Amino acid sequence: MAETESRFMKENVPRLLSRYRLRYCQEDRCVEYFIIDRKTEKQISYAIVFSLNTCSRQIHVSRFYPALFKQMGCKYLSAACFYLLIHHFGNIYHVGKGYDIHLETIPETYERFFSRLSDFSLLNKRGTFCKTCEVSGEYPVLEVDTSMIRQKEMCHQEVGFQV
Repeated sequence: MAETESRFMKENVPRLLSRYRLRYCQEDRCVEYFIIDRKTEKQISYAIVFSLNTCSRQIHVSRFYPALFKQMGCKYLSAACFYLLIHHFGNIYHVGKGYDIHLETIPETYERFFSRLSDFSLLNKRGTFCKTCEVSGEYPVLEVDTSMIRQKEMCHQEVGFQV
């Protein structure tokens, strides 16, 4: 595991942040992330949800659909987004060595995306039901500045919570 930011991330994270704002809502050990276009102020992400399981020592990627591939000139920005959000999540919960990143996806998505994230060692551990596969790898503990990711205002009102 790398101990410093890769050159790839040093180049692509600023590209991501120049075009998009990153926001989040947090409830207990679950965080939902949002990607907002800086020019239009519209949310472009579909679903990005991470949760922490302290018993199994896992960051579970419940959903990761930033929808950046639908935007013009966004090659590699999904990788930069995953990198930044995983480290933001790790920073929120003070995740240290010995934690894994865990997710389920279809084999094609693993091959085309997750297997190519060289800043992580995500491996297809086994196939599961419904033609999906379990993917996991060790969480890389790095000092990554994630201060630009801001908490989204009025999270509870948007999802229908009564106060």
